[in-house]
Parts: sequence; C-alpha cells; structure tokens
Amino acid sequence: MRWLMLGLAVVSTVSFLLAQPSSTPDALKPYIGKPVPNVTLVDVDGKKHKLSSFKGKVLLLNFWSPH
Repeated sequence: MRWLMLGLAVVSTVSFLLAQPSSTPDALKPYIGKPVPNVTLVDVDGKKHKLSSFKGKVLLLNFWSPH
C-alpha cells in the first residue's frame, strides 16, 4: 500500500510539472513588472477596499461568477 501511495504521488507530481506552461504567454508580457492600477473593490458585505491599502502585503484575488 505504501508503494502505491508513493507511486501515485510521483505520477501526480510529474503530471503537474509537465502541465505547466514553458514560458509566459505573449499577451501577458506587457504587464509583467508594471504596477497594478489602483482600483476599489467591493466585498460580499458591501465594504469598499482600495487595492493600494494592501501595498506590501500578499493578496489573493478570487474572481468567480455563478453563471
């Protein structure tokens, strides 16, 4: 059982690494190294947040749609 779990872990890791793009897509290259525009986002409670207030912090933006 231990060998099976180890084998699955190796296969999944290799698959993940092979699925990664080899380089940056051309469409994104003009934006790399440039500052993000200061926008105001509204959270689910209706509270407004300026992007500049998170300067120097790690920020995860999760955009989704129920459609």
